[in-house]
This record gives sequence, C-alpha cells and structure tokens, in this order.
Amino acid sequence: MIRNKVIIDCDCGIDDALALIFAIKAKIDIIGITSVSGNVNSLESAKNIKAILNLLGEDIPVYTSGIPNLDGEYIDAKDTHGEDGLGETYYGKDFDYRSDVQAEDFILESLKEYDNIDIIALGPLTNLARAYLKDNNTFNKCNSIISMGGTYKAFGNMSPVTEFNYYHDPRSVELILESTVPMTMVTLDVTRKIFLTPDVTLNFKDKNEVGNFIYEVTKFYMDFHRKVENFDGCIINDILNIAYYLDNSCCSGITAPVKVVTQGVTRGQLLVDSWNMFYPESKKCLILNEVNAEKVMDLFLNTLELK
Repeated sequence: MIRNKVIIDCDCGIDDALALIFAIKAKIDIIGITSVSGNVNSLESAKNIKAILNLLGEDIPVYTSGIPNLDGEYIDAKDTHGEDGLGETYYGKDFDYRSDVQAEDFILESLKEYDNIDIIALGPLTNLARAYLKDNNTFNKCNSIISMGGTYKAFGNMSPVTEFNYYHDPRSVELILESTVPMTMVTLDVTRKIFLTPDVTLNFKDKNEVGNFIYEVTKFYMDFHRKVENFDGCIINDILNIAYYLDNSCCSGITAPVKVVTQGVTRGQLLVDSWNMFYPESKKCLILNEVNAEKVMDLFLNTLELK
C-alpha cells in the first residue's frame, strides 16, 4: 500500500481533470495540488482544479504560479482543451484562483516538513524547476517524480519528435535532469494507448456526477481528435501517471541516460541513450514504453465506479 505524501502538479485541461478525479477517488494521500501553465495558464488551471474538488466534495489546498515558462514564454493548448481548459463547459468559472503561497514555495516547504514525498507531474515541469532553482538541496529530498512528458519512439504531438509538456518548457526538463531525484517519464509511447470513445462516455451519462462530468468535458476533446488525428475518441494521457503510481505493473520501460533538446526545430525532444554509449554522464530515467491498456482502463473505471 502506498503511504507516501503526494503533490500533484498539473495544467488542468481535460485529461488532467480525469487524472485528478482518479487520484482522489483512489485515496492517494494528496497534500496539495500545484497549478502550472500549459494547456491553460496557471490561474485558469487553478479554477478548474477547484471545480473538480467541489464536484468531489474534497478540500485539498491549491497553489498557483507564474504564467510564463522559464524563458518567459507561454504556449497554450486551448485548441485541444477549449478556451477554459475543460472543453468549454466552463465548470471553473465561479471559482477563485488566488493562492497566497506560490507553487514552488509550497513544494519546498512540504519537502522540508515531510519525508518521502512523491511528485506526480501532469504538465510542464516549470513549477518543479522553479523550486529546484530556488533551493536545490531541499528539492533533492523528493522521493520521486512521475512526469507525463516526452516521446521515445512514438510520433510527437508538437513536432514529429516532440510532446507538448516538454516542448512548452524544455529548460525546466533540463534542470530537473540535473537534480538527483529519481524520475519516471510517462511518454506518448504509452499514453497514446489510453483513450475513451464516444460509446464508452455515453454510458457514463447519468451514471453518477463524475460520469456526467466526463461525458460533458470530453465532447470537445473528441471533436479535436476527430478533426486533427482522424480518431473517433480522445486520448486521456494523464490518467496513466495515476494508474502507474497505484500499480506499476501496468507499465514497463527502459532505464537509460536522457538529455533534452532546448531550442531549434526539435525543441523538447528527448534524447534517450538506450545503449548507454553517448551520454553516460547524464541522469538515468525510467522511460515507459510498454503498457497494459486494458489493465489501466479497468483500474480507472472501477475506481470511478463507471464500469
């Protein structure tokens, strides 16, 4: 049984929302949720997080952060997730985004207070990098990072070789690779195999409040996948971080030195030295590239009582 304290860091779009519901329903010991800019900006993301907490009747503290990435840019994914990040359902419109403590400060204070904290990162790694830059000794006390990001051999979604989260802030990935914290990368190689289809979500409708929520927010997401990828469904990348945290037998991968490209046409690309020939000095990460999708979906649907 997992007993570690957990911080979830997310840029709350549609798949992040499903992952948060999954994590809370699975009773992971979440001590705080830090909001980062990505799919939508950090403030919009925080409102969505609070809407989900309200839906579930939970009271977990939420911390916001600055909007730009480490290089002062901001790139959203509203074409994928809608103007509000939740498929233009505007569930978050009535919620406040303010936090008196910045996300990176909450991360560092938590690492000072507790032993054995795991960070599940569903978006760009900007908040984690800001914490590392502020106090790398404290940051290195983190037990592990499970990051949804990158692509190993699968086709990218921002370029042929690049995934959105790592494209958004490659400098943050580079910095976290300098840390001593063990890191697992949940790549597009595995997340592309985790998806919902219209007939499945139709069965969620009126089953319970969570089912209705998923049915509503995934409509926009499915339209995007249909138009852009000619796929009749939607890939729910981020739930795999939670499934893997709950049961790491659902995925496997390779452990290898990793570098990231920070600029140019391949910005955000992971360079995975699977033969340990080129970057032996680089940090070794676990790169997930195989998944039991049926096992993941069973765990997800049973936890949410949607089976």
